[in-house]
Formats: sequence, structure tokens, C-alpha cells
Amino acid sequence: MALITEGRLMDQVALVTGATSGIGEAIARRFGAEGARVAVVGRDHERGEAVARSIAEVGGTAQFFAADVTSDDAVGSLVRAVLDRFGGLDIVVNNAGLSVPGNVVDTAPAQWDALFRINVRSAYLVSHHTLPHLLACGAGSVINISSEAGLKGLKDRAAYCAAKAALVGLTKAMAVDHSPHRIRINCICPGTVETPMVRRLIDSDADPLAMKKAFLQRRLTPHLGSPEDIAEAAVYFALPGNGYVTGAVLSVDGGSLAR
Repeated sequence: MALITEGRLMDQVALVTGATSGIGEAIARRFGAEGARVAVVGRDHERGEAVARSIAEVGGTAQFFAADVTSDDAVGSLVRAVLDRFGGLDIVVNNAGLSVPGNVVDTAPAQWDALFRINVRSAYLVSHHTLPHLLACGAGSVINISSEAGLKGLKDRAAYCAAKAALVGLTKAMAVDHSPHRIRINCICPGTVETPMVRRLIDSDADPLAMKKAFLQRRLTPHLGSPEDIAEAAVYFALPGNGYVTGAVLSVDGGSLAR
């Protein structure tokens, strides 16, 4: 098997959280195909090892790192391990996420807290521990994965909308703070993407067909998005040559915001 010797992300090291399935997996695979060395981060050992193997099988370089990205100590250890393994770090993708249905009356405090830990605290902690290295190197790209829910209100998604809006705000604040030091901070807001999490959400609804129809009705496209659609956007933000792109919030949502 030949190793990948050319690609738009050659010589880059990328850390991707929530990379054991869905959008994170697609980003990890795409970065690997573009020549990046990929730290596949998640909690599911079996799936994580499978993603790393799949990248290696097509000539890429990847390793799975098991970590609870809501734990300060665990994230600190993760970043040190990635630096030890790959000798550097250039790209950080904060993708770990969770969706909980419900309005503010229905959402239990424990659900609210869990959702913010996974969606927002994880992005803060990973950024907190990786930015000192990027700043010392004088270059880097941080990509936060938010959602269309961070830009508009969605029915029965109060906690999710609030958490994803927090990621948009965090992106802009980080861009203001760190862009002068050549660290690019950007955000992708996917619309409904057919990931395992979304399929579970649809299947658990009282009327799955009606829920999928509602998702489609928010689009201008006749189909939902794929994880690969979001991976393509992540490559754009990761490219070292895109030095003028920072503080951007990109909607990849089938035209949902245009409706």
C-alpha cells in the first residue's frame, strides 16, 4: 500500500473531536486523504480504531486517541499525547456534540448541563489546551462545528439552539483575540445532515416520516446534507493558504437560512 505523498494538507497535523462517526469521521477521513496526519478523538474505542484504520488503509496516517473532551485533565493529557505522537499540531476541529429535544419546560437541568458540557465546554477545553501551541508556532486553524440551530430558532430544541449559538459567539471572540497572531478561527453551521445521531433522532420520534419531512421542508435542496458536505467545508477552512479567512460563520444547510 502506497502512502499519500501529496495533498492540500500535507505536513499538517489535525486533531478532530467527535471523530468516531458522522461529521467528525467524514472530516477525519477527508483530512487524511488530503495528506494530513490525523488524531481521531472520541470515546468509543472500537469505532475510533476503525476510523484510524480506514485512513491508514488508503495510505493516510492516523491514530485514535480515547478522551473525555469535557474533562480538563483528560484534554490536557490528550493534547500532550498528540504532540508527542505527531511532533506538532496545525488544525483543531471542535466537533463533539449532542442534541437533546425539548423546550425549556421539558428540558431537565441535567439534560441542559450535559448538552452544554459536550457541545460548548469541550470546544473551550480543547481550544484552551491547543491554542498555546498554535500561538507558539505562529500559525494554525481552529474550526468549530456549530449548527443552523446556532443561527435560528428551532422548535423543541431550546438547549441545542442555545449551545450551538454559544459556539458561534465563541468563534467570533476567539477570532478577535487570536487572528492577529495568525491563528484562524472559523465556524461551520451544518443544516440537517444524515448522521447516525440524526437518524436516531428521527427514528425515536413518534412520527419519524413527519420529522424527516419537516427537516426537508426547511431546505431549498430536495435532500438532506451528507457528512462529506461538511468535510469539504472543513478542508477549505483548514487550508494554510486561506490566511484572510477568519471569524467566518459558514452555513452549509441546503439553503435553510435563505428561506
